[in-house]
Amino acid sequence: MTQKPTNRLLVCATCERADGVTGRQDCATLRGALKLAGFSDQIEVEATPCLGGCVDAVNISLQGKGRGTYVFDGLNIKASEAEIVKLCQMFLELKNGWIEDARPLGELRNRLRARIPTMD
Repeated sequence: MTQKPTNRLLVCATCERADGVTGRQDCATLRGALKLAGFSDQIEVEATPCLGGCVDAVNISLQGKGRGTYVFDGLNIKASEAEIVKLCQMFLELKNGWIEDARPLGELRNRLRARIPTMD
């Protein structure tokens, strides 16, 4: 039996971009990208109710057990796909998932709205 990943990439299911694509539809895009990158066994992609960043959709959050939590807004998931995969890679490689230098994330770093340290 496969163990459930301890990390989650949450996508706001209620967000809708100007082009009519919803966050729920973006989950499939991210699942495919993480699978291709080899991270699907480590990070689960889930649609979630509103993340509270409604002013600038689509919102995502990356969190994990014993790791920091990140919240991003204003994303076009398809256009940001490679940067989101890089985010996940860094999150998995770094101690406690704490990203000190976000420059490798390109434009995604400018969409960061919260970085919350782990409780551990």
